[in-house]
Amino acid sequence: MRTTSLLAPFAFLVAMSGSPQAAGATGKSATKAAGEKAAKKACIVGDVRKGIDLLGDLFVETNDPTYIYNQGRCFEQNHRWEEALDRFQEYLRKVPDLPTGEKANVDGHIADCEAKMGKLAPPPVSPIATPAPAQPPTPTFPPTPPPPTTDNLVAISPVTATAEPRSSSRLRTAGVVTVAGGALALVGGLVCNLRANTLATDLSGSTYDRSKASQRDTYVTLGWVGYGVGAAALVTGATLYILGGRSTAGAESPTSVSLAPVLLPGLASLSLRGAY
Repeated sequence: MRTTSLLAPFAFLVAMSGSPQAAGATGKSATKAAGEKAAKKACIVGDVRKGIDLLGDLFVETNDPTYIYNQGRCFEQNHRWEEALDRFQEYLRKVPDLPTGEKANVDGHIADCEAKMGKLAPPPVSPIATPAPAQPPTPTFPPTPPPPTTDNLVAISPVTATAEPRSSSRLRTAGVVTVAGGALALVGGLVCNLRANTLATDLSGSTYDRSKASQRDTYVTLGWVGYGVGAAALVTGATLYILGGRSTAGAESPTSVSLAPVLLPGLASLSLRGAY
């Protein structure tokens, strides 16, 4: 008779016989009972591997599929649902003709394991809604300007700047700034000249030094450039300041002033031309 409970107790009838066959059968029954007891204890205390191995040995010795069912119960008791489900399904394959009541019992264990596995499974990840791509803004173009006509054309002179009476204060300001720049240029030229004189003194009292001689020539050139630019800036600034102070009475004849740089070897200056 097949048992369906975990390691159900077995009843053995021991015949009082002195034959060797009876003694051997009694020894096998005692070994089997000891194995079932050890497997049951291992499963209860959580030593799953030992209990499964003992039940496997019993199945190999007896070919009784009840031990496969008991393996499923051992896994189930220790919350190893997937392995328990595998053992219960293997038991049903080994015994396809189970009575209705026993099959319902096994199906109940299978359902319990599947339910426990479902609770342990991670929740499904809800898909992330992808926002619709934003529509690109409609390009806007500035209105097309009207074609040029003779009414809106303005003649611009690239060289001559006309000073209106109302711009007298601007001319005076420009004159002051130009004079200040000329003064700085003169100071720079003086500094360069002094430095050149110092290098010349050093060269006269020692052996000839090509590097110092080159530096002296550079300072001499820079000094003359500073003198030339400073003098031209002083003259130009004074002229601008005087033109800015003119009375607005001569508005009918506007004043025009133009500046042109003059660069010569060793000399830099500004050329001032005006009509007033």
